[in-house]
Amino acid sequence: MQVLACNEHGSFDDIDLEALKKIACEIMTQEKLPDNAELSLVFCDDDTIKDLNNNFRGKNEPTDVLSFPMTQNKFVNFEPETILLGDIVISLDTALKQANELKHSLTTEITFLLIHGILHLIGFDHINEDERKVMLKRESDIFTKLNSKTQETNINASTVIGRTEFFA
Repeated sequence: MQVLACNEHGSFDDIDLEALKKIACEIMTQEKLPDNAELSLVFCDDDTIKDLNNNFRGKNEPTDVLSFPMTQNKFVNFEPETILLGDIVISLDTALKQANELKHSLTTEITFLLIHGILHLIGFDHINEDERKVMLKRESDIFTKLNSKTQETNINASTVIGRTEFFA
């Protein structure tokens, strides 16, 4: 599995891209994605994600994470050398605000946003209540497994509970 990551935000030079790429790969492994799966991860500021949110979702406001799947069709009939899942864009400004509101680290918040974004890339959504419940359960399960594998992030299932106000 491969994760291509870049930090386009000028004020967060200390973000550990390699550690976040490892977390993303672990999420992909938990979701049983094939070894040739690839995604890109971009960290940006609120202005950049606001423009993307407006252009692609018609919402003229910043958001925490946007996912851009490479295909909406889950039944592609070819086996490319690399399976491109899509792009995830995370606003570090919004992630930091949410981390402070929820009283956990920026790394924990980014981890949640990675989980959320990857689940969107592979077809999960939260448009209605049933979908939201399924997605929250899957996020909680992933958090729990990640927490048991690494001490780099101080994450637990309670981080997911109460996050529903961020789903829009």
